[in-house]
Amino acid sequence: DQAWSRVLRKASLVATAVVATGAAATAVAEILRRSRRVAGEAKPAKTKKGLTWTEVAKHDRLDDAWLVIGGEVYAVTRWLEDHPGGQYLLLAFAGRDATEPFETIGHSAVARKELRRMHLGTLQDEAPGEGAMPTSGKQRAGLERSATLTGGPDFKLEEDVVAVPLWGVESHGFLPTRDPVPVEALIGTAFEVFVELVDVLPSLGFTGDLRTQLDADQEKQQKLLRCGDPEALVGLTDDQIERAFGVACYVMVAYWRAGTLEYSRGLRGVNNGGATKAAPGGSCAIENATDRMPAFLARPVMALSRKVGRPPMIDYATSVLYNWTRIDKDGPITMSNVRCVLRLTGLIDEEWFMKTHVVIESESSHVISAVIAASRTDDEAELLTQLVALEEALWRVVRACLPIMYERSEDGTPKCFEHIFYHILRPLIKTGILIFDGEEGNQPVFLHGPSGAMSSLLPCVDAALGIETSSEKLREAMGKFKLSMPLAHQEFIDGLIAVPNIRQRILVSRPVGESSDSEHYDALVRAFNRVIARVLDFRWQHWQYVKNFVMKPGNISHAVGTGGTSFDYLQQHITDTEKARISERHDGLARVVTPGVPMWASSSVPPMAHHPSLEYWSVDGKRGLLGREPLVSPSKASWAAGLPAPMLSACEEVWNLALKLPALCAADGPYYALVDRSKDKLAPLQDDRVLIGMSEVAREHLMTTLCHIAAGCHGTGHRKPPPCIEKPLRVVARSVGRPPHLDFTEIVLSNWDATYPRENRAGSSTGQETEPAEADTQQSPQMHVVWRFLGTPDEEWYRAIHIVMHDEARDVIAAIRVAHVAMRDHSDGGVVNSLEQTSNWLNKFCDYFDEHFEVKDSRTESVMIRRLGPFLSRGKFSDLGWEERGSRKVRADMPNDAAGNSFEMLPIETAAWVYCCGCSVLLPAIHAFLGVEQCPREAHEDRIAQVVRRTLEEGRVFMPRSHLAFLESLEKPGVSIRQYCFRRFGAKMVSVEALHDLEVAYNDALNTLGRYISRRVHLISRFFPTLKSEFEALHSQYDAHMRVERLQLLKMRQRGAAAWSGEDGGPARASRATPIPNDKLLS
Repeated sequence: DQAWSRVLRKASLVATAVVATGAAATAVAEILRRSRRVAGEAKPAKTKKGLTWTEVAKHDRLDDAWLVIGGEVYAVTRWLEDHPGGQYLLLAFAGRDATEPFETIGHSAVARKELRRMHLGTLQDEAPGEGAMPTSGKQRAGLERSATLTGGPDFKLEEDVVAVPLWGVESHGFLPTRDPVPVEALIGTAFEVFVELVDVLPSLGFTGDLRTQLDADQEKQQKLLRCGDPEALVGLTDDQIERAFGVACYVMVAYWRAGTLEYSRGLRGVNNGGATKAAPGGSCAIENATDRMPAFLARPVMALSRKVGRPPMIDYATSVLYNWTRIDKDGPITMSNVRCVLRLTGLIDEEWFMKTHVVIESESSHVISAVIAASRTDDEAELLTQLVALEEALWRVVRACLPIMYERSEDGTPKCFEHIFYHILRPLIKTGILIFDGEEGNQPVFLHGPSGAMSSLLPCVDAALGIETSSEKLREAMGKFKLSMPLAHQEFIDGLIAVPNIRQRILVSRPVGESSDSEHYDALVRAFNRVIARVLDFRWQHWQYVKNFVMKPGNISHAVGTGGTSFDYLQQHITDTEKARISERHDGLARVVTPGVPMWASSSVPPMAHHPSLEYWSVDGKRGLLGREPLVSPSKASWAAGLPAPMLSACEEVWNLALKLPALCAADGPYYALVDRSKDKLAPLQDDRVLIGMSEVAREHLMTTLCHIAAGCHGTGHRKPPPCIEKPLRVVARSVGRPPHLDFTEIVLSNWDATYPRENRAGSSTGQETEPAEADTQQSPQMHVVWRFLGTPDEEWYRAIHIVMHDEARDVIAAIRVAHVAMRDHSDGGVVNSLEQTSNWLNKFCDYFDEHFEVKDSRTESVMIRRLGPFLSRGKFSDLGWEERGSRKVRADMPNDAAGNSFEMLPIETAAWVYCCGCSVLLPAIHAFLGVEQCPREAHEDRIAQVVRRTLEEGRVFMPRSHLAFLESLEKPGVSIRQYCFRRFGAKMVSVEALHDLEVAYNDALNTLGRYISRRVHLISRFFPTLKSEFEALHSQYDAHMRVERLQLLKMRQRGAAAWSGEDGGPARASRATPIPNDKLLS
């Protein structure tokens, strides 16, 4: 108290001395306000030792907030109002561990000093031990974020407590509220007859003897029939009924599909009936399965089905939720402490598969607790806290539970081998049609096998978050699966659907304009979107299950699950989840504002000047890096209107020759002779003045078509095209400023046409890009190739995906433009926005390539690229020894013709060309924008790296002039984002938060760029399998180089290091070709 009194007196004196200075007086008044508030409030208790998580979790309110950082407890109540990031951001971690966000964001020495003043005590343990595991939702929220199992909820209920509903979700998620009873619980009831069959199911069911024995045992049939009487169910508890239903369904399925696995009946001698018939693609077949269930099994199964309210089939509840028991009754629910009660086989693979889902459901109980709390609260601060808890719970399920399925034994064998699951277990439990004698009017009943879609977890999360299902077929399928859920689960989900979901509540709370509530709304939106991201993680992991356990062993691209679901619906569900995100209102990643640091206004894209001579290849056009207009027939092109009739006729002849490329170039066809015979019709093209006087669009289209014709002649074994093609090609090439050779510009960038979905075209494509109707403006056009050599799907696929990519490159170009304006204005938020846009664009096309890789058959691609090789080779006509570009030396490693001219490209050169996208400016521009090298210097001694570097250097010669000028503007000293970040690091007024945002956004961009380059390597592995290892080694060096180039601005700031010192005068004058690593900067 005396210390605070001295502070007050000193502050009063200072305020009096500077009262005439408005700004200083305001600052001192703020000090006075804080001093009075701190002096008047109760000081934290003295440092305590032995604080527990249970005690910490109780302090999670606005008027009483504790948090844990690095194992130390801090009372932060008095700091909530003054926290630069807002009180709600701090309150979201109240009563919980905040170590990771505290260290990730990066806090200044002043902030850490302030934190020490709020120190309250030390935790009893650095992390909660297993023996003292918190059980309530609040206490579990305090767990340190780690990818480890929590052991699930506590099932310790008194044995005689039966009033608690078996399938209640309040405390244990979707697992039963008490441990499932063993099979022996049915002894003494009418269902005791089923107990005798459980242990022999794996053996008798496999051989088919189960069906044989039951059909012959009249006494046992009568006992089974009595289980279907209403009196048999009288006096049974819910636990016994659930166990009886599971046992009856397992026996029914074993009878249904008994002896259906291949070799289950042994092998016949060759002389006694021939060889065994093998099932297509696997080792099992359901050919011996009966389609009729006798009354002695049909009656009890249907009676139990009506009692539990679920279809008469093994479902997710019977095979997972109620199909486990603990080995150590007091131990947690883990893979080592749980075993399955019911099995159809004796395989560990079945056991592991089912137990993995038990653990997933156990850990998901924390998810359900957060969903319930978030759905019931009307307090927005509590909603924010529960969203954070929900995100963490989902994160733990994805990171700790889902990977369990892929664990291996000590000898390296998978514990659940995908081929065993697919070929042995899956056929036994898959969807089927069955007739129940004496039930359902003896009509066939369609039965869904157990499926992950029958789990209530994701439907519950979808209902609570407001994730809609756009597919009518998917809604219908999910509705059928819902019938296989316990009735209490169905009612719980219906209750969530009946009330406003979390997304709706957040959108309704959106403030109008800028107000004090904006901060809290933004925090809710960010927390909600993080939850959506975790749901997406879950669904993508589930999709990996599908690929690894169904599609891969079945060698199929389209399949259905055990429950009969088409896996196409899963992709649609992922898309629907992505659409549930709420748009965030921010100018970048910056969330925390340091007082006294100016906030820069967000910038927008400035108007771009279009130069008429370069407009066709302007990088700022609506077609991105593609040519401005599609390649069309001269008779329908706008540029042909002013041409003389003979020249128009000659252009039409060129078009007709190009149309015949696929038909006459195969097997050294007569294409050269056909072209040579057209020399009279092509005579007008020999007039240089007319060619040069044509519009830029006309010359570019003519260049593209002539290059394809010349390449067709070369591909049929001729060193150069006929003179009627060679001369106009050289003239047009000189006028557009590129060599007379077929490269990426002609193959892709100017070789495209677009068709809109609702465009009506008669006959073949006219080649014109018709403007869509107003209703179609949101629809993307169908981009396709105009000229081709082989006319195969592989060739079309390769060109079309790159046409789409370079068309949408307009987004990344716009991001680069915005970044340059933002760097000029020192707008860190604008720079971060641009980096985010660049990362999003790269991620989008990584996913785009992945989707095509998944569905595209790659077996013919290596053959396709070999077939295209002759057309991509360089004969004498395309040698770089033309007038304005100098000469290119012929390398000794290339086969030459008699005149010494290079005649064919080696496979390694073609591979490097594919890897670099030929002469495309896209990848070089992104690398220059980020300030990193596309081919790391560390790999320059490698053979592949040398060829790649040579390809990049030659590619600049084949770029359109505007593209090359754009690239050179990005390569100027001091222009890259990397150099801007270092300049901002050296600025004293830049906050730690701003540096953090720049660092994270920049490093994310490097990560996504590396991810995209890996797709280029994957493309090489498909086209050139023999070069796969060499390009993978190159990519490893590239990844290592990218890790070195990652920014570490926060560590540098924390260590008090200067930006750097050197003769070049700092980052603004550093050359792009000589980047300075982070370790050199620290020195």
